[in-house]
Amino acid sequence: MLSSKIKVKVQSVQAVRDIEARDGFQIDFVEVRIRPPMMTMTPMDLPQEIGQMVVQITKGVQRVMPGGDAKEYELRKMTLIMTAEELEAFNLKPYPNQLYELKISNGSFSFKET
Repeated sequence: MLSSKIKVKVQSVQAVRDIEARDGFQIDFVEVRIRPPMMTMTPMDLPQEIGQMVVQITKGVQRVMPGGDAKEYELRKMTLIMTAEELEAFNLKPYPNQLYELKISNGSFSFKET
């Protein structure tokens, strides 16, 4: 049995109507992933002291750039359009920035609030 757990965040929630004029909600989810560590390499022919200085300057520049010190990044994952009853069946109370653990297993998925 293959199973996967993904950390997702509610990006946005909008009120919508389906083609039968029933009220519902459109929920956009993004996956939250850990940013891998940055590797900085200098040319081998540079003296060691200069190489260390280049690495320190590069790290400093990365920290001051927008998003440079972020530990995580987000990827668009899925959009659900559901009625209030369906949201209740999934036990979802989505609001922007709410975090969930999405478990995908055996052809089904479930949400667990984190």
